[in-house]
Amino acid sequence: MTLKQLEAFFWAATCASFAVAAQRLHLSVSTLSKRISELEASLGEPLFDRDTYRATLTATGHAILPHVSALLDQSEALRLIVKHEAGLQGHLRFGVGELASQTWLPRFIRLAVERYPALQLEPNVEIGSTMEQALENGELDFTLAAGFSSRRSIVSRPLGQAQFIWVAAPMLLRAHPEHSTALLQMAPLITMPSGAGTHRMVEEWLSRTGVVLGRSLTCNTWSAVSALLIEAVGIGFLPQAWAAPLLARGLLQSMSGWPKLKPLHYSLQMRRDDTRPVMRSIQSLLEEVVDFGLPVSFLN
Repeated sequence: MTLKQLEAFFWAATCASFAVAAQRLHLSVSTLSKRISELEASLGEPLFDRDTYRATLTATGHAILPHVSALLDQSEALRLIVKHEAGLQGHLRFGVGELASQTWLPRFIRLAVERYPALQLEPNVEIGSTMEQALENGELDFTLAAGFSSRRSIVSRPLGQAQFIWVAAPMLLRAHPEHSTALLQMAPLITMPSGAGTHRMVEEWLSRTGVVLGRSLTCNTWSAVSALLIEAVGIGFLPQAWAAPLLARGLLQSMSGWPKLKPLHYSLQMRRDDTRPVMRSIQSLLEEVVDFGLPVSFLN
């Protein structure tokens, strides 16, 4: 029995498939399967039922999983005792939204590289619902997403918030000088898709204000939403940090008389069964750097 065999079993047991587990460990599926088979041979018991469409844990597999997880955590903790924080290593894949990628993410990566040179980070920029599914499947180690996950396998810890403001192109507002919320019945709402955290925010705003929404046009990047708003295709909202330079240049105008949108709260989301020491260090670093109000560098 080896740590590599235990590691192969752990990831195969906690990921959506052997293929995802093999990708996480940078192995071929055949190598992953071989390590698991060797572990099964040393224990004298099958750990996976391979007769089904997707290999599932046997009773023995379920029974040993918590113990394997604890052994791997102890192995990592032992290594850190010797090498201290600089000894953090491995490959972490994580998900963030576009706003994070343009505000605090660059500083987070820089500090992580400086403090933990042996740790490889791989950010993925996606909308919240896609990241949440990938996290549950084991494709990601953590996400920083809007709202809180309702999935039992995921734990959410509050971390940061972003302010949003209603905006529109000056030419559109000149055509409708009253600037009332009734504009949302005449011009389409340009917004992110329903899988994004902002969907719940705008739903709350509509419910609170009683505004009736007409048409809507969705796009999954703030860059595209901004371009459509500047082109006077419709009315929408942007993160305050994103909107500020566009307002300063006169490309957009704020709807200052409209009821304000409530702040969008974010959370660090991790799998409940992931107790690796490295995750505690990453959480500490995120608490240090997460700030959705930072200037969006490419716009400034």
